[in-house]
Formats: sequence, structure tokens, C-alpha cells
Amino acid sequence: MEHFGGAGHSFKIAERLSNEGRLIGIDRDIEAITKAKEVLQKFKNITYVQDNHDNIKEITKTLEIKGVDGILLDLGVSSYQLDERTRGFSYMQDAELDMRMDKQQALTAKTVINTYSEEKLSKIIYDYGEEKFSRQIARKICEYRKIKEIETTLELVDIIEKVVPRTKQGGHPAKRTFQAIRIEVNDEIRTTL
Repeated sequence: MEHFGGAGHSFKIAERLSNEGRLIGIDRDIEAITKAKEVLQKFKNITYVQDNHDNIKEITKTLEIKGVDGILLDLGVSSYQLDERTRGFSYMQDAELDMRMDKQQALTAKTVINTYSEEKLSKIIYDYGEEKFSRQIARKICEYRKIKEIETTLELVDIIEKVVPRTKQGGHPAKRTFQAIRIEVNDEIRTTL
């Protein structure tokens, strides 16, 4: 079983499978599955599942799988998702605030940024991004959205850059906040905040 990503690992695994072997690729992102199908088109013993790897127990039950020889998890956001401007994961390109790995889900980064309370935003940014300026960023987001809804990645970056001093931050000032929002949108860490 593997989370697909770019299908590189899947290709190597599929090459080594015996005739009785079966590779089950699970990914939330339909675009990743589509790409994997292209890369793996010569292999016939692959099952594609659009779902969250958290549901592996239910997936194996549905597929009537009694046991596996190996599991490879490729967790988190892929370089494709970051590079694809329209996905809204990157703080380096302007796009609609989205950040969904599964485009069918309802919750987007735009919803998080524009509807969560200041306290909840601050907690998410601190817990998931380890951002020491989380309170100030959350406060500035809430002030800004009273005037206008925050719609794009670069609008959010601009807000963050007004709060986080470049000399105090390793890397881009928005990196930690974007990570935190992405984790929240995709429920990457199941916990109650």
C-alpha cells in the first residue's frame, strides 16, 4: 500500500511485484491519482483509491484484504501541489486561498482565514506552525478581514509580513503560518483544539 504522490515509489514497487502481488495506491488528491495512472499504465495489478490513508482499515476491509507485506506512507504536501499555482498552497505565488488536498472537501484555507475566531487561528498557527508570532498574526488577520475578506495567498502573505520581522524568522515569514493553515484544512493532525 502506498500514498501515491508522484508515483515514483509505486513504479519501483510495481516492477518488483509477482503476478499474485497487488499494489493499492491511496491518495486524497484526484490529480495525484490521475498522474499515477499515467505513470503506472503498463501495470495491471494496481488498485487506485481516492481516500485518506487514515481510513486504511475501512479501505482494506472494503477491498477484502486480509494482510499486507508492506506499507509505504508519503505524508504531507507534494511538490506538485506546491508548484501548482491554482492549488493555493504556496506563499510564493498569488492564487485563491485553497490548500485542499482533496478538492471535493468543503473546508478551504479561505474559510479558515475568514471565519475562525482570533483565538482559534492563533492556536492553530502556534500548534501546527510553531509560529511565535501566532497571536499577532491572528489579530492582524481578524483586523484585516473586518474591512475586506482575505481571498488570495499574497493578501495573506502581506498581512503576515506586516507582523513577522524578517530578521526574526528563519526562511520566509509566511512559511509557518501557511503550514499551519494547510494542516488545519486537510485535518493532517487529528486533535481537538
